Formats: sequence, C-alpha cells, structure tokens
Amino acid sequence: MRIRLGYVAMALLLLTCIAAAVALTHMNNLPAFIAIAPGYVDQAWLFETHRALGGFGYQVTMVGVSAVVWTLVILSPVVAVRLVRRLVRRPRAA
Repeated sequence: MRIRLGYVAMALLLLTCIAAAVALTHMNNLPAFIAIAPGYVDQAWLFETHRALGGFGYQVTMVGVSAVVWTLVILSPVVAVRLVRRLVRRPRAA
C-alpha cells in the first residue's frame, strides 16, 4: 500500500492550520509563539511596507502563513528522502 504525498500534505496542512489557530489565541507561552512566528514575521513585513491587514485579515494571514511554512518544513525531509531513494534505485544504462 502506498500513501500519496498529496493526501498527506493536505492532512498536514489542515492540522497545522488548527495548531496555528490555537497558537494565535495562546500567544502568552513560548511554544505557541514559535508555532505562529512565521505568520508574525510576515505580518510585521506587511506592516512595514504599509500593506498590513487588520481584524480578520490579520488572523488569516498569521494562521495561513504559519500553516504553510510548518507544512513545508515538515514535508521537506520526506520529499528529500523520496528523491534520494529514487536516484539510488535508478537502473544504470549499460
């Protein structure tokens, strides 16, 4: 049985969205701040360039950017291992 990476990525994105949304409401502890940090940096950059969103847009930006970043951080080693396996198993031309 082979698990498709696309399904894993979608499930992981959903889980990281939930985790980032919970972290946004609990910013008084360090693990929550680390979870939401990518979105916080992005929102700070938007603020500095005078494109910051307020209200609901602020929350969507924080949660969305954090979820995408953490999904990519978690999936990158998996993709790298799959690529190395494919390169190692490739038959050589005679």
